[in-house]
Amino acid sequence: MASFPSGLLKNEQLVTIKTDDLYLSISGDLDLNRYNQESYKSFIDHNETMHFTCNQATATVKIFDVKSRQLIEQQPEKSFLPLFFENERYLMQVKPLKENRKVYFYHEYEGFRKAVRPVLDTNILSGVLHFQNEVGFSNFEIRDEQGNTLLSVVMEVYPAKLDYKEDYRAILNEISEEIYNLAYDFIKRTFLKGSALIYHEPTGSEFYRLLEKHFEDYMKAVNFVEQKPHHQLVTVYEAVRGDRLRRQDSVGRTYLRKNRNLFMEVKQGISLNGKQLMPRKGLLLKKNHTNDTHENRYVKMTLERLYSRIENLLKVIQKPKFDLQPDSQVINILNKMKSEISKKLKKPFWQEIGHLDRSVMSMVLQMAPGYRDVYQIYATLSKGIILSGEIYKMSIKDIAKLYEYWTFLKLGKILKEKCEEINQDIIQVSNDGLVVNLSENSRAQRVFKHKNTGEIIKLQYQYSTSKNATVRQIPDTMLIIEKLGRDYNYMYIFDAKYRINFGTEESDTGPGPMEDDINTMHRYRDAIVEENEGRFERIAFGAYVLFPWNEQDKYTEHPLYKSIEKVNIGGLPFLPNATNLVETIIDNLLNKTADELQAEGILPIGTKEFLYKDDLAYVLVVPETNAKELTIQIRDEELPKYWHKAKKIALCTSEGINHESLIQNIIRKDKYIIFQVDGWPSPLNDIQSDGYTLAEPILVEEHIYNGAYKLPELLFTNSVQRQLCRMLKEKLGDLEIKLSTKVITQKTRISSFKFRGHIFYWGRNTLFYEYNGNVIKEISLSDLEQNLFEIFKELATEI
Repeated sequence: MASFPSGLLKNEQLVTIKTDDLYLSISGDLDLNRYNQESYKSFIDHNETMHFTCNQATATVKIFDVKSRQLIEQQPEKSFLPLFFENERYLMQVKPLKENRKVYFYHEYEGFRKAVRPVLDTNILSGVLHFQNEVGFSNFEIRDEQGNTLLSVVMEVYPAKLDYKEDYRAILNEISEEIYNLAYDFIKRTFLKGSALIYHEPTGSEFYRLLEKHFEDYMKAVNFVEQKPHHQLVTVYEAVRGDRLRRQDSVGRTYLRKNRNLFMEVKQGISLNGKQLMPRKGLLLKKNHTNDTHENRYVKMTLERLYSRIENLLKVIQKPKFDLQPDSQVINILNKMKSEISKKLKKPFWQEIGHLDRSVMSMVLQMAPGYRDVYQIYATLSKGIILSGEIYKMSIKDIAKLYEYWTFLKLGKILKEKCEEINQDIIQVSNDGLVVNLSENSRAQRVFKHKNTGEIIKLQYQYSTSKNATVRQIPDTMLIIEKLGRDYNYMYIFDAKYRINFGTEESDTGPGPMEDDINTMHRYRDAIVEENEGRFERIAFGAYVLFPWNEQDKYTEHPLYKSIEKVNIGGLPFLPNATNLVETIIDNLLNKTADELQAEGILPIGTKEFLYKDDLAYVLVVPETNAKELTIQIRDEELPKYWHKAKKIALCTSEGINHESLIQNIIRKDKYIIFQVDGWPSPLNDIQSDGYTLAEPILVEEHIYNGAYKLPELLFTNSVQRQLCRMLKEKLGDLEIKLSTKVITQKTRISSFKFRGHIFYWGRNTLFYEYNGNVIKEISLSDLEQNLFEIFKELATEI
């Protein structure tokens, strides 16, 4: 990298502009050292050119050149390194060149408008622009008394902590992408489909892409409507002879009253004024089924509209333009779609359906199979997605707030890749359409379900505590995990802080989070409490500062990363191209059991139970010999070591574990131990035998027992083995666990994990990964214990 001058320039003139009307100067401090730092190498590597333009072609613009350390006149072929950065102050001075001419400074931000004002009673403008966390393009104008623009300038403000080309723009792109993904997800999950807002038609290319994606599902829904159409009973009236008339309704009676000439005298008829009368004809009421309903008319309308739009799109595509040939494949696809719709409309079913003459909003369209899908897809094809909300109202781009939004959305995206999302309220419907519910007071939440365990995971934005002890605490993001077998949640704080401690020359720890931000994490964990039976207990198990840095490998040696393992508080670099360490933490939290997470905590909620429940942490699993009697008798020598710690006993048959019970009493008689129970309820988990049989009692840790679904899963000997199994199941699906013996004894161990041609088997101190008979990788158990998630990521690329 090229070397640049070093040092700090104070009150240096950075830009001067001279026009026929005025002279403008922008001055400020400039830290030349930043251009030599590794973190700002992107300015040079990407040939970063600062954007600075004005609307006066005849203006003389001079810009400070970092290399020569002097003002140089701006020329089209000359590029300048960035000069304006966030969290810096810049002095602006404007002097009109014509006497007694007043000028005014205008910026869309009111704070800037008030900052630059006339000096005393002169016409000279002066003021300081403080770009706090605002980055990107900023436009200001100098106007005369009549409001005419004398000079318009667009300048570019750069982030001080991010790679502008990659990180900042990637954050913007990822926010937009994730918001729109959530919006499409929301549209798929709800029948409203964004219909609260009328919006312009999507462009031709958007319409084609949407149509290509949804056409097959749309036609399936139309076919379903044909097969099981919504119909209704309609009343019709037919003129018939009087002898065929039956009991009349109000319409028939009204007809006869208005046509008295139809009545004639007969021998036996209706007595009326001393005469026997009978009508010669009348109206016969009939009830008929019809498919010509408003809902079916709506479906037909969508067919006709789509046919028309495809036809118009074909005309546009086939119109000659710049001697370019239209894409024949696109034309063939559209012609095929058009032909399918045309054949559909020619069917007798649709020929009998009338035209829609009113707006329709019924429960049939919203909820009925077939109709609901037609309504949803057509709304998507015709209206697209409109989003509004605070994110889209940010005229001045507060990058600290933007980083906070991004961290929450990115954490949700990471969780969605690992879990099934079951609910979110980031995208909501209001009278203004689809709204992004993400602001300081939104309390937006995303809810997920673990694919393997079914555990519920919640991601809460701006989590707020009640004022139960001292004052309210509001961390940026709270990860809440509902672990199996616990009646309380495991909560972890992820707080976005757009600040970096670059350290000092005396310290070689490298960039990391600010110390006061780490202190804030300690405060959060201590202050976020809940009352339990008259005493307060901590409910936050860990707290992590997320800060904008990307050198993850170097950071793993930082003390505030190593502190996470010790006290579960520290900092994690988090940027679009630096998410591995955060993903590792999340993997750890999702795949560890409640007891393992409890052990990592520093005396949080449940501590009392955890410290004194040593005798509650085991389950004794025994072969079922007696038909569920209330006493189980086992020879002392057959019981496993530490059997006395078990407070629960489970019965295992050839099919699996089907009954369990708390041990009420233990009696020692001769060489036998007798366990007494009250009854044999079924276990919460249906633990299948998976082809194995139990020959003698085994002792299983309670958290492993609670999380098992197959008998081999009871034999995990360490947390690394169990976590690897869970991650492999999440990646591969149904994983086969092989044991060292088919008949389970106290010496039986897990020998391998198997999925099709993939086999993971255990040596003395090594894990071997084999595929189709070839050993692909050998991993030492010590490396596996220290870097399980990083190693698994490498394995995942090969599986």
